[in-house]
Amino acid sequence: MFRRHQQEEQEGWLKELFQSRRAGAEFMLPWTIDTYVTTVAALKKSFSPAELKTVIDAHKDVRIDTAHLRVAHLLLQVMDRCDSDGVHSRHGSDPRELEAKCRQLDDGKAAVLILWASAFWRGQSTGEQAMEKYITLK
Repeated sequence: MFRRHQQEEQEGWLKELFQSRRAGAEFMLPWTIDTYVTTVAALKKSFSPAELKTVIDAHKDVRIDTAHLRVAHLLLQVMDRCDSDGVHSRHGSDPRELEAKCRQLDDGKAAVLILWASAFWRGQSTGEQAMEKYITLK
């Protein structure tokens, strides 16, 4: 119900600001993709490969909700999976260092990191080699 209401609000906003929903989407999409790619590149410089793999692993089988695209949710998801499943051990990352880096993010960067980590699991290949390639893609 909330999601449907939110989608209706967004559609109304696009129609109000632009001539149509499609025109609004065509205007927003290139900017959104550019912002996403630029932010992912910066995040990859801030986190070690082991930390990135831990974040990806922590988002396996997670259903993304726009209300969860926040630093608080990122911390909850990653730290819970470190505590309960030891995902950090599999990848050789220090959960305290990872937590400290995540706490330094604003909600926008956290949202991109969550989306990027979750997107890995929607790819065609999700093995260790695929993850290694995913974290090094430009």
